[in-house]
Amino acid sequence: MEEDDPAKIPDTAPVMVLGEATLFPYSYMPLFLFEQRYRDMLSSALERDRMFCLGHAIPGIDTDESNDPIHRLTTIGLIRACVTHPDGTSHLMLSGLQRVEILGFEQHHPFRIATIIPRRSHIEDPDEAAEAALEVVDLSGKLCGYGKPMSDQMRDHLAGVSDPATISDVVAQTFLHDPTERQQLIEMLDVTERLRYLADRLSMILAKE
Repeated sequence: MEEDDPAKIPDTAPVMVLGEATLFPYSYMPLFLFEQRYRDMLSSALERDRMFCLGHAIPGIDTDESNDPIHRLTTIGLIRACVTHPDGTSHLMLSGLQRVEILGFEQHHPFRIATIIPRRSHIEDPDEAAEAALEVVDLSGKLCGYGKPMSDQMRDHLAGVSDPATISDVVAQTFLHDPTERQQLIEMLDVTERLRYLADRLSMILAKE
């Protein structure tokens, strides 16, 4: 599913609230669900459209007591694979589809269901975005072998990707670990701005090696 195809995104979706967890479009996240509310959420999602959002909890807020405990810009994901165990817990793989904005909640218990709208990325200057994407791919390749989580296979994959938005999100998911930085990138809808930010951060990582 392409990020620029909002027609396939539902108007409402369940929300799993996690601290310091951010999923980018075009990326994957393994999850282990054990709380009853998220078991219920998973069952509902599997019966519906296999989608739910990861909500990045705002620091310092009691997520159980607050009616608005998460950042409003997030990513909706698709359950690509799921294994439910005899004890009711589940392992699953969530694939990031698209940035969405949470407009409000129509349900809080037993799990949250939010009203959402797609938030599309945009490129003002395609040539500038392509140039920035090439720089990010080059920097990512240089980090291979430095003990960073970028395999040769991922480097080769990025080299074959032409879409700057895809490159920005896959690299962000792979290399950036600070929750604040990751949320900032989720909220950057300008693809070139995201790529320039990533180039600066990757350059800093290389400088520390």
